[in-house]
Amino acid sequence: MTVDTPVREHQLDDYKSDEKPTWCPGCGDFGVLNAVYRALRTKNFEPHEVVAVSGIGCSSRIPYFISTYGFHSVHGRATPVATGVRVARPDLKTLVFSGDGDAFAIGAGHLVHAMRRNLDLTYVVMDNAIYGLTKGQTSPTSGAGFHTATTPAGNPEQALNPMTLAITCGATFVARGFSAEPAKLADLILAGINHKGFSFIDVYSPCPTFNKV
Repeated sequence: MTVDTPVREHQLDDYKSDEKPTWCPGCGDFGVLNAVYRALRTKNFEPHEVVAVSGIGCSSRIPYFISTYGFHSVHGRATPVATGVRVARPDLKTLVFSGDGDAFAIGAGHLVHAMRRNLDLTYVVMDNAIYGLTKGQTSPTSGAGFHTATTPAGNPEQALNPMTLAITCGATFVARGFSAEPAKLADLILAGINHKGFSFIDVYSPCPTFNKV
């Protein structure tokens, strides 16, 4: 005789690690983290079914705060690490977390080809249009004329458009969210996880320290 084991219904706290977030008060990344918890809870994932991969930057601390498998890699290299995870463990849901500098500057070469290959990854960019961890330099998504310590006369370059980049390079799920709307953002993340192929989600995540909005 077989006995069915009831499926445990997880709570949000089941996805929270013992590490406390170290972001500045008011950082938009708190909202993204909240949305990730909600998305995992909605699908009732077991923590061991998910892996969070990141690069370097304020955003890339996020694997420490989620009680899933995690890999905090080096600057711009989250995508190749996540690719390796997908090849070695295709059974895992692989989430990639990056910032606009990590994704669109040093990591751009990897990102473009992951989109082109339509790898089955859910890629979340916490986009604050600034290098926050290194004290506020312009990033690829900083607008023209933006004043920072390294561009005192204003940014001479036009901002990169993440959505245009993703669509052009072949990502098959492209969305944009806002960190102050975690419930809506959770729906986007969950839709990205459920999508078979490369899911790209660009999240406006304001930096209250170096790029107030």
